[in-house]
Amino acid sequence: MTTHPHASASTGPDRGGIGLLAAGHFIIDATVGAVPALIPVFTALYALSDLAASMILGASLLISSAIQPVFGVLADRRATSVFLWGGVAVAVAGLVLAGFAGGYLGVIACIVGSGLGVAAFHPEAARVTNRLSGGRPATGLAWFMVGGNAGFAAGPLLVALFIPWLDARATLALLIPGAVVAAVLFAHRARLSAPVPAATARADAARADHVPGLVLLIVVTSMRTWIQFVGLALVPLVLIDDRGFSESAGGYAVAAYAAAGALGTLAGAALSERIGARAMLVTTMPVVAPLLAGFLIDDGVIGLACFVASGFFLLGSFSVTVAMGQAYLPGRLALAAGLMIGFAAIGSAPPGLALFGALADATSREAALWLLAALPLVAGALALFLPAPRGYAAAREAAA
Repeated sequence: MTTHPHASASTGPDRGGIGLLAAGHFIIDATVGAVPALIPVFTALYALSDLAASMILGASLLISSAIQPVFGVLADRRATSVFLWGGVAVAVAGLVLAGFAGGYLGVIACIVGSGLGVAAFHPEAARVTNRLSGGRPATGLAWFMVGGNAGFAAGPLLVALFIPWLDARATLALLIPGAVVAAVLFAHRARLSAPVPAATARADAARADHVPGLVLLIVVTSMRTWIQFVGLALVPLVLIDDRGFSESAGGYAVAAYAAAGALGTLAGAALSERIGARAMLVTTMPVVAPLLAGFLIDDGVIGLACFVASGFFLLGSFSVTVAMGQAYLPGRLALAAGLMIGFAAIGSAPPGLALFGALADATSREAALWLLAALPLVAGALALFLPAPRGYAAAREAAA
């Protein structure tokens, strides 16, 4: 099969190829983001309990994140462009069919199917993005991640526009954009089929693997995930229930937080190229602590501004940590992406949500958030011990 040669440091990044992957990421994450907006519809339609309703989102997050490392192992052995266009097609088809499932078990089955498409897409897309980045993986991955962030935010908005007219069948809102993007990715499958190194080259690159560094990076990234998702869960409740904000105002605050995070992802990638990935983490993570404290101290506009700004600094390391994970596993780029995106950035959220949710129930939401505000300091301190990847440059040269 003829493949498009991957970008090198001399030719610069393949912006068009990365743009195609970002478009796929937009649709993929839109299917995940649409699920929460559909839960009230499914609950009313099928008379679901709170537990049954929550399991719809649980199934979506679990399948779409936990299986990513498996697809990563497959993608590292053979270029699998079918995971790109096919992942988008399966993710969209599963979500659309959920609106026509006719029952709770059917909805769960369709959501699981959609999650498989999501899980298949991410590792291969991140591997190809790395190879198309022309020696600037953090920046290439930043644009790829921004596509996903935008999709996650747009998914529920798009579905919500059609719910008044189509009810559960509002899932059709993603059918046409999903089909178009899947078709475009299929048409450009040769360009997006970055070759996998031969087995001998992978073995040489594996000698540069730094598993202890990867484990520590996963711990640091999981802490960032806890801060992100616990904040998204508790801050709107504080605003609405404790400070008298309207539900729409709480929603706008979350949207502004997500938008700031997307901008931070791009800024963080640029900063990491200037001062280094570890220095970027060590510099930016602790800044989140006083910003969260500012939100807790001030219950007005300044507090809201602090919360939004915390998203900028917190998610500034999103693409950087994925690039670092790939640097620690230079011969297994897709597996590294599956671990960093699937597990560390998403799959690690439930334990943190359970822990801080229980703390909020036992004490108060603000008490839980005060403890959360200390977590960036711990993450920043741990980041100081992240080692430099062993023989990274040589390993990349051998893998190419």
